[in-house]
Amino acid sequence: MTPKASTQSPQPPRVLVTGSTGFIGRACVQALCQAGCEVIGTYRGAAPPPAGPAITWERADLSAPDQIDRVMQRHRPTHLLALAWFMGPGNQQSIENFRWLQHSIDLIMAFAAAGGQRVTFCGTCMEYDWSHPVKLSETTTPIRPGSEYGAAKAALFTAFGPLCAALGLSGAWARPFFLYGPGENPRRLAADVIISLLEGREALCTHGRQERDFLHVSDAADAMVTLLLSDLQGPMNIGSGRAIALADLVQEIGRQIGAADRIRLGARETRPGDPPLVEADITRLSQELGWQPRYDLKEGVADTIAWWRHELGKDRTQ
Repeated sequence: MTPKASTQSPQPPRVLVTGSTGFIGRACVQALCQAGCEVIGTYRGAAPPPAGPAITWERADLSAPDQIDRVMQRHRPTHLLALAWFMGPGNQQSIENFRWLQHSIDLIMAFAAAGGQRVTFCGTCMEYDWSHPVKLSETTTPIRPGSEYGAAKAALFTAFGPLCAALGLSGAWARPFFLYGPGENPRRLAADVIISLLEGREALCTHGRQERDFLHVSDAADAMVTLLLSDLQGPMNIGSGRAIALADLVQEIGRQIGAADRIRLGARETRPGDPPLVEADITRLSQELGWQPRYDLKEGVADTIAWWRHELGKDRTQ
């Protein structure tokens, strides 16, 4: 579904991706390269990821404005896909989230000063009010976050539209829902269950009746790149539009691995206030952007299991 870069333009889009080595970022870099874009990815480690013909890596600390300015002035990107955010210990409750309000504003202003044209920022479904079991809509659902992470993203979203207008930027705000797939944090649900079962252990879960809107990370990346390369503005949910019970996800994992008997539903307590339903309204995504996911649950789980089999196998041979 990712659109190819226009052949009528003398140059392909030059896209700066922050957070390019993260879970969503790696998938977005791949999708952008497949779309024919010139990609600049930022990283913070000692050594850059492997180079490719369509990507340039830049080491940069996004909390340092001078480093942001250096990258912007060196490459002068036409597009910005802003995925980087604080991911340290207890990230959803950390006060560090609020420091990233200023870091993100600095990033957007530096992008505009370097002649940038189009920005897509990664928000979160956690900006929404989750207290009612209804589909969450960009136009009708109140913004009422329940964590520091959601509150900081929501505060930035409030400023995002006026800031883009003041800077002459075209801006879209992506709100991904519940993602799974290759490269997911091992502590998150799908990865935790897969690793446990592949290693011969029991998978300890809650009762699993909570319903969540899951989307394979490659589909989420494709949707976000499609949004970035479009001219649509404002917020857009990135989800499947159909929530499933957590038990359905873990049982599909167990079935495919052949270890359903080692899944222990009800072995863990649910978190206080855990909502029964979190589901995206994807009217804008499907009708205005014209986007549809490629993976269904069965295919997405199979792809994720295969990736983890390979990764765990590498650990055993090293």
